[in-house]
Amino acid sequence: MVKSCLQLYSRHAYQKTLSLPKTKFPNRSNLQKTVDQLIPQSSQALYDEQLRSFLQQARALNLSDRADFVRDKLFVLHDGPPYANGDLHLGHALNKILKDIINRFQMLQGKYVYYKSGWDCHGLPIELKALQKLQHGPDKLSALKVRSLAAHHAQKTIKSQKNQFHKFAIATDWEDHYETMHRSFELDQLSNLKDMVKNGLIKRQNKPVYWGTETRTALAESELEYNESHESTSVYVKFPLNIESSMLLKDRLGQTQMSSKTQIKVVIWTTTPWTIFANKAVCFHKDLVYGVYESNSEYLLIQPDLKHKVFPDNSARLVCEIRGSDLAGLAYEHPLTGESNPFLHGDHVSCAAGTGFVHTAPGHGFDDYLIGINNDLEIFSPVDNEGRYKLDMLPDYLHEHLREQETGMARKVLCRETTDEVLKLLKKFQMFVSSETYVHSYPYDWRSKRPVIIRATPQWFADLTEVKGIALKSLENVKFHPERGYTRLSSFIKSRNEWCISRQRSWGVPIPAFHSIKNPDEAVMTEEIIDHVICVIKRKGIDAWFKDDNSDVSEWLPPKYQATAHLYRRGKDTVDVWFDSGSSWKVLMHFYNKELGLEHLPSPLADLYLEGSDQHRGWFQSSLLTKIATNGEVEAPYKSVITHGFTLDEEGIKMSKSIGNTIAPESVIAGDEAKGIPALGVDGLRLLIAQADFTTDIAIGSTVTKHVAESLKKLRLMLKFILGNLQKSETNYKLLTFDELRPLDQYTLCKLQGLSDEVLKHYRSNNFSKGLTAVLYHMNNHLSAFYFDIVKDSLYADPAPSLKKQQIQTTLFHIFDVYRSILAPIVPIMIQEAWNYLPKAWWQKSDDNLDASPLLRLWTSLEIPGSTSIVKHFEENELEILRLYNELFKQLTSVNKTIQTQATIFLPEDAELRVSRESLEDLLQVGRLVIERMPDNYDGFNKLVNGQKVGLLVEASEMFECPRCWRANSKEANSLCSRCYETVM
Repeated sequence: MVKSCLQLYSRHAYQKTLSLPKTKFPNRSNLQKTVDQLIPQSSQALYDEQLRSFLQQARALNLSDRADFVRDKLFVLHDGPPYANGDLHLGHALNKILKDIINRFQMLQGKYVYYKSGWDCHGLPIELKALQKLQHGPDKLSALKVRSLAAHHAQKTIKSQKNQFHKFAIATDWEDHYETMHRSFELDQLSNLKDMVKNGLIKRQNKPVYWGTETRTALAESELEYNESHESTSVYVKFPLNIESSMLLKDRLGQTQMSSKTQIKVVIWTTTPWTIFANKAVCFHKDLVYGVYESNSEYLLIQPDLKHKVFPDNSARLVCEIRGSDLAGLAYEHPLTGESNPFLHGDHVSCAAGTGFVHTAPGHGFDDYLIGINNDLEIFSPVDNEGRYKLDMLPDYLHEHLREQETGMARKVLCRETTDEVLKLLKKFQMFVSSETYVHSYPYDWRSKRPVIIRATPQWFADLTEVKGIALKSLENVKFHPERGYTRLSSFIKSRNEWCISRQRSWGVPIPAFHSIKNPDEAVMTEEIIDHVICVIKRKGIDAWFKDDNSDVSEWLPPKYQATAHLYRRGKDTVDVWFDSGSSWKVLMHFYNKELGLEHLPSPLADLYLEGSDQHRGWFQSSLLTKIATNGEVEAPYKSVITHGFTLDEEGIKMSKSIGNTIAPESVIAGDEAKGIPALGVDGLRLLIAQADFTTDIAIGSTVTKHVAESLKKLRLMLKFILGNLQKSETNYKLLTFDELRPLDQYTLCKLQGLSDEVLKHYRSNNFSKGLTAVLYHMNNHLSAFYFDIVKDSLYADPAPSLKKQQIQTTLFHIFDVYRSILAPIVPIMIQEAWNYLPKAWWQKSDDNLDASPLLRLWTSLEIPGSTSIVKHFEENELEILRLYNELFKQLTSVNKTIQTQATIFLPEDAELRVSRESLEDLLQVGRLVIERMPDNYDGFNKLVNGQKVGLLVEASEMFECPRCWRANSKEANSLCSRCYETVM
């Protein structure tokens, strides 16, 4: 018992003689310290430092050299403005962190970064959010009051979002940001509009547009989303030809046997029965063949291939056929309106669906509108901005059918009850054939999530006929990641001929048009007028435009209009918010002009735009179109476009507040016990984003976050191990050359260089998830389970100073430096904190920038000559012997640690060991290593190692365990081994 106590005491006493790792680098991050100290140090201070250095260097050069310097050294990522409405969600974190990872990587590549954050402030959602708490309706508020409430809401949201963004450790100056409601930005936007007016691209037309009945405003195609399961009531309707046309058609057909008393009727099909009142024509195709069918004592005109749609029981009898061209000049009666409307040829008519005849309402359809314009039809739309019928535009006898009995208000056209009333009217006037529920893709307002209507209203349009051709050509010079982004963006642009830029709201930038008081549809807006309006806004502010009082209208018009100014009033339309954010490239122009004094701007203005994949229809498109439309040059505002997917829950369902499956970024940072999410901290949130393939939708939940927590813990412990063994050096922190290192160290650095090269390749292609996979594999297999495990004994127990310890510390330093550059873009807080605990004396005295941030130092490349052959030799020799040893060690049952074994290597008589004994002792970590000549009668375990026969015997060591290093290599019990004896004594 006494002897046992002495042994325990002895072992405990000897532990004090070991050089165990010591560092104050904590096992876990501290959120308060991160927010108060580490984020400012590694983010805004870092950004300001590098940008200040860039500007200082650039301004010291002449203009020609400065332009070259900017082109070679500056990286510009232009921030697509998030919407200033509501708290941040994981989608915001995904977007901002990806941008920051790329920016930080560019800094490591020797670039300077300009990244100015921004906010999108105008538009309907902010206006509605600002008004929703009012007790009385917004219609009672003046435009100025609405704007004041919306501006206050946007400012409050920006402040909140900025504080939340700050916790993501983004390298930028949050105080130097742009807002689309800044006066300078609004003036830039009006300047863009002026240039488009100058180029003849802006026009006002009364034509159909997508209209949100809930939001009561026109919508651009980019503001739509399609519901593939929308249900409409489709109806087959018959219009009787007027008597003259019916008789004329019978004569053309030569059908004298047809009853002269029976009218011929044309059958149409529509999925919008509410538009029947706006019907102004029926279109046919001149090259199609049509049939006259007799059914229930009626003659009906239908395309034969579609007859079964109207007569599923095949009951109708074909009387005769007629060419479509023979229908020209005929007319039919509209029983509901009493009008006589024409038959017209339409290229859009086919026999793919319906009846081969197309109901044409020029006020409610795009093809219909073109037919109407070409044939002088009335562009008629008896529907108001709430989607209700305008009863004063319809015959009196229809009012009782189209008015709600409860309220007396006109019916909303999209209501089920309205459809029922329309069907009753069709039956009453003997126009009804049949109806059914039709499931199809239908446009919805992406804000209200309600179906839209197509409705003709006077709007301002940007003509894209020529612009889109130039825009498409400019995209040929843009790099897309993923590459499918090119197809998606170009397809959206190809399908657009014009852009409805006007909106019927108060919260936005005004369209500076002046309308005739006598005829509001008459409006004037010229380049000269806009230029004058800009000058007035500079002086009075943009809110002055929205004053109800028009007594000052003369002040807003140029001198040439003063005599007639009293005949006009200011327009009430505002500019589409996509035009707002799409004008943000001018922020970059001001940076180049004002900060750098460049006359000739870089082309393109930004190196990168990075947003969600939904921005192919939004900001990517509007930025491109406004840029092209203002100068007409084949030049996109961006060199590259990167898109990311959306955040999903672990079931693959898109995160939504209404479903309740959202996860706030704060829940990831601080943890959410209810949702099973561990506290990952800021670096954990960033690691969560980086480890995912962002080109697709990303599933996030408790399982994923727990895996990230484990990876984060391993990375931190790896850095702590390195720092703990670099805190002190008996050789004045001297780094050895590569040739002075042991084979094990050299091999480790060669594998480290391979990792650096691989990760660099992945980062350059924006594949951060693959880069991280390589990092974690290297850390787990080449460091933690291999090199660190091997060198612990020497680091802890070898005498100081020793060459081996110096060799290991040199290797550890290089590991730290390479991991610094690899991890700096992903987990900058962890790297900054680790750097703060690293003795700076490890950096060579030749380094003239010892105080430089670890996040601004260049990417570390070891550039080891012959690294491939070094790795090959080590793996074919040392590692092959280690593999053979491990095979035999697993078969031992008497020991459970390699340090308790003795390994004997047998070599043939004339053979020489191709590796050093010292190298094998380090690698095998056995208690005792013996190298002997192979006996003549040897029949034990043997293998070919790099073409050389080698025998190997692994057995329990017969020597005693050293109480200091625990290796079984002491000659006597409770006595130190020779190495430890020399070290201690």
